[in-house]
Amino acid sequence: MNAPVVSRLAHRGSMLLAVALLAMTGLAGAPVAGPPGFPVWIPMANTPSGVAVDKPGNVYVSVREKDRGVIWKYTPDGTQSFFKDIGQATIYGLAATANGDVYAAMAAPGNDRGVYRVDRKGNAERLPGSEQMILPNGFAFDDRGNLYVTESFSMSAAGHGQGGIWRIPPRGAAQLWVRDLLLTGIGLFGNPPMGANGIAYYHGDLFVTNTDKKLVLRIPVGKDGNAGKVEVWKQLEEVPESPLAGSPLPIMPDGLALDVHGNLYMTILTRNAVVRLMADTREQQSIAVLGSAGPVPSAQLDFPASLAFGTGAGEQQKLFVTNLGWTLRFIPGKWPGAALVKVHAGAPGRPLK
Repeated sequence: MNAPVVSRLAHRGSMLLAVALLAMTGLAGAPVAGPPGFPVWIPMANTPSGVAVDKPGNVYVSVREKDRGVIWKYTPDGTQSFFKDIGQATIYGLAATANGDVYAAMAAPGNDRGVYRVDRKGNAERLPGSEQMILPNGFAFDDRGNLYVTESFSMSAAGHGQGGIWRIPPRGAAQLWVRDLLLTGIGLFGNPPMGANGIAYYHGDLFVTNTDKKLVLRIPVGKDGNAGKVEVWKQLEEVPESPLAGSPLPIMPDGLALDVHGNLYMTILTRNAVVRLMADTREQQSIAVLGSAGPVPSAQLDFPASLAFGTGAGEQQKLFVTNLGWTLRFIPGKWPGAALVKVHAGAPGRPLK
């Protein structure tokens, strides 16, 4: 083959290669936009409380509308739609499972209190025995599918407030699992006292926040399913990055979440903050604080309550947080208000059960 023919073939091959590379990189045509991410902040007209994220990345938020407990759904791009009106009560905690069910904690006042399971089509059922709970709140599943529910407030036969944890097996009725003084609130902001609140399960242990006592508790789950001794795992420290640090407001944790490394994340209601407790050292680290001057990121947090890890594309290292929007009740000023907020956690959350 002569030189001119070789030259023409080489040129033609180079042109074909260039076109192929251009097509692969999207430069041969109009750029292809990726799906829009979930908004960082969504203001809400009604006070949100619980939040959960399902496997495809849909975010569910519970609110109280007049005397009704209602759940709204947000698609991975933040589009809102109505999901379910469960009944006459206040929804506190939410949880989602890998098969698409959403669990809701309906608390008194109201006739419909208890724990509800709502399937992806919106069909709801109250789990048997859960109507006995007065103020069900947080949810956690163990490796066997048992559901643990914090009861932040209940009333003893003697008329004293108390807190506890209930256990609901996959096919069975809810039963009181443990009561302990460490799970009981002391009424810092009046009635009802807020004791056991956020809850998470990790390798045979349950971790629980006590809101009134600024504690994180650990409860071993025995091989027989019974509760071990309730013990203090961490007494929460001040949040120095918060403008509210050192204020008369007590340090009050609420929701709880776990990353894949076993580190605990929780909201601090009265510091407008989200903090992380390291699994190995129990060191407390701030990851998002309203009004932080740095290096901790500032976020539009206002009495943050519940939190849940994202699962959608690009959202696995994010936490979705509900703002109660109550800071104004205690400190005059302009605050962000009720909202759904997204903050960066730095690690993905534990897979859904």
